[in-house]
Amino acid sequence: MATNLRRHEIIGLFLIFAGATWLGFGVYGTLVAGLRFLVSSVAPIGGKEILFFPLFYGLGALLIVLGQIELKGATPGKNRGML
Repeated sequence: MATNLRRHEIIGLFLIFAGATWLGFGVYGTLVAGLRFLVSSVAPIGGKEILFFPLFYGLGALLIVLGQIELKGATPGKNRGML
């Protein structure tokens, strides 16, 4: 199978996808915590739940940056052969 992407570029794209997914989980968790506070009288964030936010946002941002580093040397429009 011929492709224009090298192995490290595929890994970079996957890291960016995974990072964006983790950031999405973080946004979802934030919205759920905020809505839970508005709908009921429980605390919005409590106990070990506070650890989820740095985990999702931090890991998501880290994966996106690592993916961008992997893609830094990629030049568009250059046919470089197979993996």
